[in-house]
Amino acid sequence: MVTASEPIPSTDSAGSRRTPGELRHRLRLLILVMALLLLGGAAAILIQLRAAAMEKAATATAGAVRLLDDNLTRTLTTTDAIIARMVVVVQDKLAGRIGDDELLRELASLEAGLTQRGNMLVVDARGDVAAAVRPPQGGVPVNYAHREYFKAHSEGAERVIGPMVMGSYSLAPVFTVSRRVAGPDGGFAGLVVVGVNAHFFTDFHNTLGLGPSAYIGANTGGRVMLRQPNPENYVGRPTPNNPIFAAAATRPVGTLRLNSPIDGVDRVVSYRKLLPFNVMVSAGMAVDDILAPWRQTALIIAAALGVVMLGLGGMAVTTFRIITREERSMASLEETVRARTAEAELRAAEARQANESKTRFLAAASHDLRQPLQAAGMFAEVLAGQVEDDPRKLKVVDRLRQSIEATNSLLATLLDVSALEAGKIKPNVSTFRLMPLLAGLVDQIEPEASAKGLAIGAVPTSLMVSSDPVLLERLLRNLLVNAIRYTGDGRVLIGCRRRGGQVVIQVLDTGIGIPADKIDTVFDDFVRLDTPAERGGSRGLGLGLGVVRRMAALLGHDLELRSIPGKGSCFGVVVSKA
Repeated sequence: MVTASEPIPSTDSAGSRRTPGELRHRLRLLILVMALLLLGGAAAILIQLRAAAMEKAATATAGAVRLLDDNLTRTLTTTDAIIARMVVVVQDKLAGRIGDDELLRELASLEAGLTQRGNMLVVDARGDVAAAVRPPQGGVPVNYAHREYFKAHSEGAERVIGPMVMGSYSLAPVFTVSRRVAGPDGGFAGLVVVGVNAHFFTDFHNTLGLGPSAYIGANTGGRVMLRQPNPENYVGRPTPNNPIFAAAATRPVGTLRLNSPIDGVDRVVSYRKLLPFNVMVSAGMAVDDILAPWRQTALIIAAALGVVMLGLGGMAVTTFRIITREERSMASLEETVRARTAEAELRAAEARQANESKTRFLAAASHDLRQPLQAAGMFAEVLAGQVEDDPRKLKVVDRLRQSIEATNSLLATLLDVSALEAGKIKPNVSTFRLMPLLAGLVDQIEPEASAKGLAIGAVPTSLMVSSDPVLLERLLRNLLVNAIRYTGDGRVLIGCRRRGGQVVIQVLDTGIGIPADKIDTVFDDFVRLDTPAERGGSRGLGLGLGVVRRMAALLGHDLELRSIPGKGSCFGVVVSKA
């Protein structure tokens, strides 16, 4: 019975029964798992894309710094070689081997061979410009005695590569390459210096395409030597505590992420050390520029994920509403089921009461009617003794005797049915030989068979079975009586066959057989075959085989039936072999 505290469960595809509350809980878990999977998948994709973007930036900066290395190495090498040649020319002039005009021609020729455009100057020991291809941009004589590289040469340095300064001669940001000029006596006679214009690296920087906040640069002696873009902003800028220097101490080539000590921008920076010139070159991309496309992708993924989550949420809301409607429907159904169940239980109780009343009535009626029937039988026997010299009256008495016997048989059958339905009969199983039971049955039934001109017999057997001998005998007697009733001529035979650990007791007859459409119903109550074989005798209520069915079920024996219309039938009872 379904109660209010026990909602009608649903059944899922696996066959387990789930209540709507459990379904709602499982749906919440499913939605949570799907959301976590979507979020986890999106996060994994974004992490992978971010790592790929950073790796791509590292590759791009490494390529850029390699190109800068090649370009600057070529510039410094070529510039240094040209300066060395010009030093020889200046020394020839100091020795008097050439004049001023030839010096200027050589200076112009060598300056034209510079890789990057710049001014090449000859400076004397006082720091004044001794020779130049063109006058200074400001038109004012220039002295370089205050320059660090001038002081270094005067103290004996042979070659100096200086940091970026604002050129006194060109009035533009330049880095310098210079060589010392020794006089005829070996003393300091001046120097040859080239100021390489930093702006000439602007185009090189622009072709790299590293992003708006990217840079390329070079450093020497802890100061900026080259910086693009906007080199004028970094003239004379020192770079103390530069992480690149610490990294280059162990690895001359590498990539790292750092906050620039110059402008504080978070960058991915690749660096290389130009060992012949003690110059560090680097190229960096701003992390904001690197991750800008990634952020756009992240926004797109987030928007798509939001749409999916909204759709998932909408589906969940719709599903919860459906479940709620189902719960309401189930509640209504539960109420209907409770009412129907109460009604069914009431009717079942009434039916049980009626059945018990019927059973008691049948038992009482059968018992009470047997006494007058027995008395009627006795009176019939007395009456037969008084009319035995009158054949016509004796025939009437025989018919009366048959009617009394038939009525007595019907009452016995009704009594058996009522006792079986009331559950008052309990089997008493034992092990016994089967042949005495079969022989006794044949002896009991033989007069009735002989009266119809039928032969009856039992096939000898030595088998032992486990069953209730009394109930089994009554069951087999009903089968034999049924066989004789529907057999017009021929014989009725009872015997048994082995079948593994079982014994099949069979009752065979040569009667009219059972039509195919009756095979499945002959064991039902009140089913009779209205045939010529029984018209001459008594007719039953169709309960004999019903009693057989009930007794077989009580004993746990299976029933078998094979029949061929017009040739006979074979009823079988399957019993356990002892």
